[in-house]
Amino acid sequence: MIKMKAFTVTEITRYIKRIIGADPILNNVIVEGEISNFTRHSSGHCYFTLKDDQSRMTCVLFAQYVTENIHMLKNGDKVHAKGQITIFERDGKYQLYVHEIENIGLGALHIKFQLLKDSLEKRGYFDIRHKKKLPELPKRIGVITSPTGAAIQDILSVAKRRSTYSEILIYPVRVQGEGSSSEIAHAIKYFNERNPVDLIVLARGGGSIEELWSFNEEIVADAIFKSKVPIITGVGHETDFTISDFVADHRAPTPSAAAEIAVKSKEEIRLMINKSLQSIMLQVNRKVELKATRLERFSEKMMAGLVKQYTDNKVQKMEYFHERTINAAKNFSAMERSRLNAYGTQLSALSPLNVLSRGYGIVSKGEQVISSVEQLAQGDHIAIQFVDGKATSTIDSVGKSLRMQESEAEYGSKEK
Repeated sequence: MIKMKAFTVTEITRYIKRIIGADPILNNVIVEGEISNFTRHSSGHCYFTLKDDQSRMTCVLFAQYVTENIHMLKNGDKVHAKGQITIFERDGKYQLYVHEIENIGLGALHIKFQLLKDSLEKRGYFDIRHKKKLPELPKRIGVITSPTGAAIQDILSVAKRRSTYSEILIYPVRVQGEGSSSEIAHAIKYFNERNPVDLIVLARGGGSIEELWSFNEEIVADAIFKSKVPIITGVGHETDFTISDFVADHRAPTPSAAAEIAVKSKEEIRLMINKSLQSIMLQVNRKVELKATRLERFSEKMMAGLVKQYTDNKVQKMEYFHERTINAAKNFSAMERSRLNAYGTQLSALSPLNVLSRGYGIVSKGEQVISSVEQLAQGDHIAIQFVDGKATSTIDSVGKSLRMQESEAEYGSKEK
């Protein structure tokens, strides 16, 4: 076995660095890509990643090459970066030292982001009229985030420090990668329908636009918009904005800030209670003062006047009803009198005395009133009643009138 020399990691790294440094193309190359994870250090140096559909490259733009237009660069911009490929010995990674950079437009994801943002805005998803008010003291808070990320630890730490009033319910989801957006949307639906809470916190730590893309999917935006429970988003860093942030009822710059908003501290709860008590006392005092002012206006003289006015009104009403009762009784009496007079006139017209007063008499035999000669026979004793007295007589003879005889004769001839 041939024994070979062993190289240290540093020696190999420096060897590769010399090979790359000797390549004329890699010493002066223009790389096209989309900016991601762009940060500017306090020293003035800028650090970012250039990426395309398949690969990523770490880039450094030192302060002496930073132009006055560098502040216009942002994540998602498509650029041409000119510089030198070299090896960063400490990490053994290659990177591009950028000398010049030119913005040539937006990257594909940022174009997709803007198209969806414009579409949802036209449909009213960002309209302030649809924003729900956050509860002042939520008893149950649903947290949707990764169970292993830093975000959940930050949220639980803040919640524990601030108060134990709110119950924290965690729904673990993937916050990046294929299928993660469906998990987030399902979690929002779960806290709305199956395990209702007072407030939902949707959170994850910082990352590139690709890593945060789950929160830019329409399925998540739709779930947030349709949620009946208010939602706070705390996605990424303060400079990161996602579609979910625009749709949510409130956007917090970080997961920790979202927890600060959702979970009220003991001092805040105490202040809220004191404020409510002060408001109640103020209302009670105002009502007492108002009643006292009204009571002071009612002096003894005024009260006497009010009592007299009240009594006069009652007397006036009694007199009015008394007069109405008397008039009603008079009208009823007149109507009854008129009706009795009418009955008297009818009775008078039908009275036998009226007939007798015109020269007629009533003939009777014993108890029987005689209305025909056939009821009499010769020798019968009869009584005749006149209007002014009574007379008796004896029947000497009985005979029928000529009209009666003619009628009987006519009737007999018809029977034959």
